[in-house]
Amino acid sequence: MQEDLDRLRSAGKRISLEAESFLAIRAIGEECLERLLTNPSPILGLQDVQACLAERAKLPEPDPVHKDHPASSHAEHKHEGHPASAHEEEMKSGREEEKKTKSEEEKAAPQKPAEQAEGVQVSHIPTFHPIAKDFAPRIKIRDISDVSGQSRCVGSLENFVAYFNDRFTRLSAILEQHQTNLRRVRTDQLSQTMGEEVRVIAMVTEKRITKNGNLFIEFEDPQGQSKAILSSRERAFEKAKTLLRDDVVALDGRMGPNFFSVKDVTWPDLPVIRQTPDAMEDLGIVYLSDLHVGSKLFLEKNFKRFIRWLWGEEGRPDLAGKVKYIVVAGDVVDGIGVYPTQEKELSITDIFEQYAAFDKLVEALPDWVEVIVSPGNHDAVRRGEPQPILPLELVKSDVKKIGSPAMVDIEALKHLVYHGTSMDSMIANVPGLSYTRPETAMREMLVRRHLSPVYGENPIVPERRDYMLIADEPDVMHMGHLHKNGAMKYRGTLIINSGTFQDRTEFQVRMGHVPTPGIVPVLELKKMQLSNLNFMEEKI
Repeated sequence: MQEDLDRLRSAGKRISLEAESFLAIRAIGEECLERLLTNPSPILGLQDVQACLAERAKLPEPDPVHKDHPASSHAEHKHEGHPASAHEEEMKSGREEEKKTKSEEEKAAPQKPAEQAEGVQVSHIPTFHPIAKDFAPRIKIRDISDVSGQSRCVGSLENFVAYFNDRFTRLSAILEQHQTNLRRVRTDQLSQTMGEEVRVIAMVTEKRITKNGNLFIEFEDPQGQSKAILSSRERAFEKAKTLLRDDVVALDGRMGPNFFSVKDVTWPDLPVIRQTPDAMEDLGIVYLSDLHVGSKLFLEKNFKRFIRWLWGEEGRPDLAGKVKYIVVAGDVVDGIGVYPTQEKELSITDIFEQYAAFDKLVEALPDWVEVIVSPGNHDAVRRGEPQPILPLELVKSDVKKIGSPAMVDIEALKHLVYHGTSMDSMIANVPGLSYTRPETAMREMLVRRHLSPVYGENPIVPERRDYMLIADEPDVMHMGHLHKNGAMKYRGTLIINSGTFQDRTEFQVRMGHVPTPGIVPVLELKKMQLSNLNFMEEKI
């Protein structure tokens, strides 16, 4: 691993980028290292490393045609039965000579199992045949949900008016689909409905508890403004206390002399009954977020262990072999200047080098795995949401980039991917939410059909289209930000918060927040079963 790289460099060896990425995550053993040290090649390539490992594992040397990734090369070569080359025969002959020169004591000594060598299960490589490799990726990014390349905001008054009008119009249309026997009226028509129970769809502009313990609400629509009272004796009182400023809701009630008397509150919400996706292939999706590459607290060893698991070397190879996709929900790197004195907590103080380190990790992943990456509040894009894709000059590896938020179809599942910065606002304003259960804050977003309902507490760019609005019902909702794993099912949507690969920060200690680092959610599509693999524990 890093020690092997250091020894090769100190000996003056030049190493290709592919070989460096491979050696950074896998120990090769003393015998293989000695062979590389005596290799006359001017630059050590990945094929040189593979040849050493193949000899140590007593396998034929990998076919140069399949040299991009070691595990796939070894597995394919063995499976397809390529004839041995002259070089392979030479290697085999050399091994026979070595056997003859071994002393009787060496022959009698117990052999160290390959799976114990340097803590890497290299013995699993020949038998690891990932089924995910047999399938072409099926990914479709819904452009209408992604602001990337579509931002036209200049911060004018017209932009703000257009933004709120778009939010109100589209959420009103969703609310109109909710069945009711009540007649819908506008705020300017309420005075004409005395004694009649009606429904008004409006945006909440203010709420507070009165001295008598009732709930006072101010609301508006494009035609006007009004005020309402919801008595503490009403059945809807408890749920109405979770109303947020800028929520678009349906208020049912009767108009009185001074106030609209509310009986019930309805949010846009997801439909109770949803059509389930068709049966899918037996593939898997990994959900990651908040890697914070470049931070001193980035759990690099644990993340490289995750990479080795994808190659079938860390237990549960049956599950690893199903993984076709990795979805990263932001905070790929720790960033620069995100908060005061951040430089003291960085191991990499250059933003380009932070992303270069991330690229090396991506290059070490199996080539059959598709990686989808969105930005977060630590990434080098605009701070205001919605955020566009990470720029090409920063992330150069072969990943599919999406904005935050974005809707992506993966296989037959509609994925809503968002970093989750607005969860801070949700937890602060909705009674009963906490940082210990991020999935409940995500559920409240689905109830409101909006990812950041309270305007102003989380920086929002007022585009003409409200990209934070949840127009389509997602099958999977994936976020991060809170560094806390959580999952639940809500009205047909699987909610996943994927945690982090950063250790506990000083700020989290001061806040009393305990993260769950190194836990990776994996979704098996055929069974729609979610597993959590802990790469902090000795056994996965």
